[in-house]
Amino acid sequence: MATSKGNESWSKVLLDKVVVITGAGGGIGSAISHTCALQGAKVVVSDVNKAAADKVVADIIATRNQEPDRIMSIKLDTADEKTIEEAVAKVVEKWGTIHVLVNAAANFTVGSIEDVSAAQWSQVFNVNVRGFALMAKHIVPLLKQQRSGSIIQIASISGVVAPLNFVPYSTAKGAVIQMTRNLALDLGSYNIRCNSISPGCIETPPVRKLAASLNMTLERFAQTQAQKQCMKRIGTPQEVANMIVFLASDLCPFITGANLLVDGGYTAI
Repeated sequence: MATSKGNESWSKVLLDKVVVITGAGGGIGSAISHTCALQGAKVVVSDVNKAAADKVVADIIATRNQEPDRIMSIKLDTADEKTIEEAVAKVVEKWGTIHVLVNAAANFTVGSIEDVSAAQWSQVFNVNVRGFALMAKHIVPLLKQQRSGSIIQIASISGVVAPLNFVPYSTAKGAVIQMTRNLALDLGSYNIRCNSISPGCIETPPVRKLAASLNMTLERFAQTQAQKQCMKRIGTPQEVANMIVFLASDLCPFITGANLLVDGGYTAI
């Protein structure tokens, strides 16, 4: 479960903003949900796994003293446009609008070009690229109407550099970074900011699975990754969530079209 360490001194920088988070039942998505709630947002915890979303909501209500009417969970498959339309309608019915979209849903398909099937290519792009675009498609009209808003997309350092045997995931995340730039250009005149965040090695379920596939403990895997970056450790979901909150807030009104690295200096070496 996410903790508030590192942001206790912030003062409700998302007060009453309606924040929609996809993939919110996972490690990074859960931390984003907790931190947005801590900062005063009305939070939509959406995930294809409704039970995971419900658990995040229950944890936030129990540990953040969050009022139940300021948080909701929604089953949302970002590969299915109809469910996106229905989810957006539910949020608007409850709170009237949406101020922030956080595209955090992810499909972690990796492999060499020979090993990845056509179905896997479709799946990784449906979730990591097409799903992001469809979420924006159905929320942007609300942001345009109020002439403000923030779209934040989770990319990856894998979209910046080329890890070994990461072809589909890296390709999709590179597309997310470019999509974000295009959105920033198209929506800037409406005072809508669009940015991406590229995490490095973060302690999440996909990283644990990757370590296991290499017959390594998480601790051993973290040690090998730490040597590749300036900070000499892997990151936490909370460190990504803090950056999300900054970009979602009104603290950075002149930041758009950026891809911000949260990677402990991995790409600096």
